[in-house]
Amino acid sequence: MDIKVKTEVFDDDFGDDDPVVGEIDVFLSKQLENKIYVLQYPIRPQNRTYDDSNFLSAKIKPKVNKVELDIGLDTYNDNYSKAKGEQYALNVDGKQPNQIKSASRSKQEGERYYKSSLMDKQVLTSTNATLGQMNRLYHLGVLKDNALHLNPIQAILQMKPSFDYFDLVEKKAKDSKDSKDANESEVDLEDEFENELEKAELVTMKYSSHPNKPVTEPEQNWINLEYCDQNNSESNQLKKKMYCKHQENLIRLNISNDEFISRLVDLDIKNEPS
Repeated sequence: MDIKVKTEVFDDDFGDDDPVVGEIDVFLSKQLENKIYVLQYPIRPQNRTYDDSNFLSAKIKPKVNKVELDIGLDTYNDNYSKAKGEQYALNVDGKQPNQIKSASRSKQEGERYYKSSLMDKQVLTSTNATLGQMNRLYHLGVLKDNALHLNPIQAILQMKPSFDYFDLVEKKAKDSKDSKDANESEVDLEDEFENELEKAELVTMKYSSHPNKPVTEPEQNWINLEYCDQNNSESNQLKKKMYCKHQENLIRLNISNDEFISRLVDLDIKNEPS
């Protein structure tokens, strides 16, 4: 639903020293409602964008507003350390498929984190910067023909590098140790109890060091997405939906500024924490 809103706001807070120099029409477009995510890269230098990067894959969990992006690394760059890249890939994935017996080679290829013998990708994962209903206070605006078109956003996500491959290395070492322990004929139950107790204490300390990090999140499978370049024809078609389609509908509102904003986002702003 697209709505054009014209407001007549009665507010005497502004004096003559700040006169109105112009007026433009404001449109509210909802063609992409619940589908717009604003991605921020807070630790990425402004002059080094990801626009020309090689996006390998993208996936989303819409119920929890979580996004992951796989970006290919230039392993031929002079600044790339092949020795380090090989070591990381070996620690995470183990030997290459061509070094593994054919019986288990296909299974190993499907489970590999890196597709080559090098650390050939970087994973960016999101954190939600708009918790609760705060996302409904933000809109994405585009100007066209002296008119402002507002689009409600689903969430603002901050993308940062993921270090999940360290967890894979740790899990691999733990699985190897568990397998070795299982092959032993005798097990000291007392020592095993003490080891499990020590592991439980370590886990408790690990989570307590991240008090703001949720321990669990609602279960939802990843949904794979197709990455489209900003100049792609599909991207251009989506951009057109950001403009209000029906501009003849006019709603005249004689309300205050605060009430207008509250109705715009369908939210009682006064109840939101400052």
